[in-house]
Amino acid sequence: MLKKISAAVIALVIFTGCAGVIKGTSQTVTFTSEPSGAEVIIDGTSRGMTPLTVKLKKNMYDTIIIKKDGYNSVTKPLEKVYDATALLNIFWDLSTTDLITGAAYEYEPNSYHVRLEKESNK
Repeated sequence: MLKKISAAVIALVIFTGCAGVIKGTSQTVTFTSEPSGAEVIIDGTSRGMTPLTVKLKKNMYDTIIIKKDGYNSVTKPLEKVYDATALLNIFWDLSTTDLITGAAYEYEPNSYHVRLEKESNK
């Protein structure tokens, strides 16, 4: 009986923060544009030029702007969805660790492609 209780306690400790342990609290997101060489701004901070792959903390960022001289800039939301892996954490040990760390969410899609339109001269 003691072995079963010990095994249950060990499993409980191991699986606390399931999504954080399994998928982590950061996610790789890729940005491409047509034409390439456009600046990628995430929540007001320039992160580089397209094509660009960056590692972002989950559930931390909201908006991207992709811009290039001579073209209209494009603003898009960084969409987040609830990661079903986090449900394991809630049902397993009633922990909110994944919600606090952001691991309960994923950026979806994990890649964004933007077609920039030339500015019109009025």
